[in-house]
Amino acid sequence: MKTRDQDLKWRLCDAYFSILVSSKKSLITIEDLCLQCNISYDEVKKIIPEDSIHDKFYFLKILISRLDKETLEEFKTDISEDTISSTYDKILEGLTLRFEKFLEYKSAFKIMSKGTERRVENFFKLLQQNYLFMSGLLDLVENNPNCSVKTIKSVALNILFIKAIEVFLKDESNNIDSTVRHLDKYLKDIEDIGVFSGIIKK
Repeated sequence: MKTRDQDLKWRLCDAYFSILVSSKKSLITIEDLCLQCNISYDEVKKIIPEDSIHDKFYFLKILISRLDKETLEEFKTDISEDTISSTYDKILEGLTLRFEKFLEYKSAFKIMSKGTERRVENFFKLLQQNYLFMSGLLDLVENNPNCSVKTIKSVALNILFIKAIEVFLKDESNNIDSTVRHLDKYLKDIEDIGVFSGIIKK
C-alpha cells in the first residue's frame, strides 16, 4: 500500500508540474490534478493533505527528493569502479548529473523562481534538501567519517550550487554547457583561494 501511495504521489507531482508549465497557473487545485491524472477527488485527498495543495513547496520538495535519489543512485554506479578520477572530478560529475536531472523541469523551476524574492524563498525552503544531497554526494566520493568536516564541505558545495543554479535558470539554451563551465570555475575558485581547507582534494 505504501508503494502504491508513493507512486500515486509521484504521478500527482508530475501532473502538478505539467499543469504549471502548460498553463502557468498561479493556483493549481486538487480538481486540476484529478483531471490531469484521471484520479478521483477522494483518492487524491487521501494522499495529499488539504492544506498542502496550495503550498508550492510541497510538490517541489517531492520532485527534488526524487531527482536527488535518482542522481545519487546513478552516480554511485558510475563511480563504483572508477579508481582514476580525482575527488574534484567526481564532485563535478555528481553536480553535473544533478543538473542533467533538473533540465527536464527547467521551465517549471524558472516559473517558480521568477523574481529575487522568490529565489531567496526557494533557497531557504530547499536548504535542507540541498544539504542532504551534498552530504550524500560526499559520502560516495570520500566516505569521510568526520561529521564536522563533512558539514563544512556540504555547506560550501551548497553555496556553490546556488551560484550555479542562477546560471542554469538564466540560460535560455536547452542544455547545461554554460552551467557546467561555471560549476567548474566555482570549484576551481574554492581550490585556488583555499577558503575551506580540504574542501576539494587534488
